[in-house]
Amino acid sequence: MEELKIAYTLPAKVKIMALLAGGFLFALATGVGITEALHNRFGFLFYVGVAGVAVAVLLVSTVTIWQADFNVVINQDEMRIRLPKQHIDGSVLWETVTELGIGLSYLTLTTTGTNYKIDLGNLKYNDLKRIKSKLIEVCEAKSIPFGNI
Repeated sequence: MEELKIAYTLPAKVKIMALLAGGFLFALATGVGITEALHNRFGFLFYVGVAGVAVAVLLVSTVTIWQADFNVVINQDEMRIRLPKQHIDGSVLWETVTELGIGLSYLTLTTTGTNYKIDLGNLKYNDLKRIKSKLIEVCEAKSIPFGNI
């Protein structure tokens, strides 16, 4: 059984364009800032250069470092969900799940310790279908009772 991974990241073309724009802005802003600093002119253009460097660093960081990890990972051992405004931290092991309820855009997991209601309303419809079919596959393989809500 292969695992299901769903991640919403930027397309490769957008990342490349943002990196090129950020690199160009960084070089231009650094040049302006250094030129103004060497001539002891700490006026408007110097601060434009400093602001340009900051914006360039933020742009490059946004498309590289600060990209989100996988939003949903479902495999034969666990389910990890990192979605906004959810009360689930980390992962849920399938060995602790006693029942799964599948709604239109949410899931209810009954585990040995707690009950979880996971809202999947902010996912794409196609990804929602993939998640539901994978959950049914895992429940059938692990003999976990499941049903519609």
